[in-house]
Amino acid sequence: MVEIIAPSINSDPVLEVQLNFELPAFAACTAALVTSRLTAEAALTQLVDGWTQECQERMVLWQQQLDEDAHTLQEAADHEWEKKKPKINDFNADLPVSDIIIPHPSQFALQKVKNMESIQLWYFSPDGCQEAQDWNKSSADDALGLEKIDDIVTLKSFSSFKASNKALQDHDLSWRQFNMAKTSFLIHMEKASWPDKHQMALTLFFTLITNHKHRLRPWGEKTLLHYASMVHRDWHDRLTLNQGFNIGLFNNALYNSL
Repeated sequence: MVEIIAPSINSDPVLEVQLNFELPAFAACTAALVTSRLTAEAALTQLVDGWTQECQERMVLWQQQLDEDAHTLQEAADHEWEKKKPKINDFNADLPVSDIIIPHPSQFALQKVKNMESIQLWYFSPDGCQEAQDWNKSSADDALGLEKIDDIVTLKSFSSFKASNKALQDHDLSWRQFNMAKTSFLIHMEKASWPDKHQMALTLFFTLITNHKHRLRPWGEKTLLHYASMVHRDWHDRLTLNQGFNIGLFNNALYNSL
């Protein structure tokens, strides 16, 4: 069965003025009704009644049309709001709080990791994460800047994505700072979805450094930190030039030259 769709009404029927059926233009119509044994007055009354009924029907249709249009607009607005409103992922109701919570580095450091760029391990140390936390507490007083990520422009505090003037080079870290920072760095590297090959090489690199037998020597830890700092930076530089090497292969000759 074919559904017949009524044509849309372009204007409010309430605003229409009743036609004057006594005008000469309606004489033929009135005469036709008179020949049907109606008086002229009855014929005019029938015309007025017919027009009034048709106008009232269109008033009903007009109101229905307004209601439908308003409903359609509201649905569209609701759909648009649903797309734009903040989203939050679901959670596992049976999963408890983690035993260990890794300190959160600054947005500057996280963006460097996301871009797979070289970054000092200090940003992932307790001192670096503490400074990031202090920045977050005072961010309400910071100037704002524009940042574009994935074609989306957002406002962010300048301090949240600039380098820290307190950042230390890797070889200037204490052994404890280095050891804690590299663990946090490797975790955030995994979260940033670095290639498995790169993750495995860096994990082996740091494992060989922190477990090296020369740690027990008087200058062992300091020498190992210099080796780690120099090799880690050179690895990133070579990757940029498409000359990457396996950082997980310890170079004893280079180490002994330090």
